[in-house]
Amino acid sequence: MRIIKEYGSTIAIVVAAVVAIAWILNPRPHPLEGAMAPVFSLPDVSGDSIDMADHIGKDVVVLDFWASWCPPCRKGLPAVDGVAKTFAGKPVAVYAVNIMEGEALVNEFAESTGLQLPILMDKTGIVAEDYEVTGIPQTVVIDQNGRIHAIHVGLGLRFQATLEGQVQALLDGPNEDKAIASAG
Repeated sequence: MRIIKEYGSTIAIVVAAVVAIAWILNPRPHPLEGAMAPVFSLPDVSGDSIDMADHIGKDVVVLDFWASWCPPCRKGLPAVDGVAKTFAGKPVAVYAVNIMEGEALVNEFAESTGLQLPILMDKTGIVAEDYEVTGIPQTVVIDQNGRIHAIHVGLGLRFQATLEGQVQALLDGPNEDKAIASAG
């Protein structure tokens, strides 16, 4: 009992730190992971409509929800742009989905930063709501069948490398398919 009286607050702090570190290293999955991705149609910055349904059955899709006023978004967009460049020419579609900002502001931001990503305009925030965006940036990786493979809220360590690995794994297909192909 004496140890608890003398070191109780220190023990509590250590336990809290261990729990926090465990959560950071192994966070709970987003509730939409594994679910079918909500289908939507949004205009890009030039006004052309992009329809999510056009990618189902064909492409891996990466959606990065962001806003120009968000410092982590500004830091993460070049990494997402890098993912798009890495997989250029492959069945991968990468979109920056701006949440509730005007085209003029978004175009000015894209021009000033050299952003090459296709930018979709979620003017009402309804698509962000459908994807349960509660913090930005939120990056969603969707498989070729339209199922949500992973959701990243914020920027993790090695963010770009993590996204590239997830996209490549989806392009490579399930491990059992590779085993069958190498056996045959």
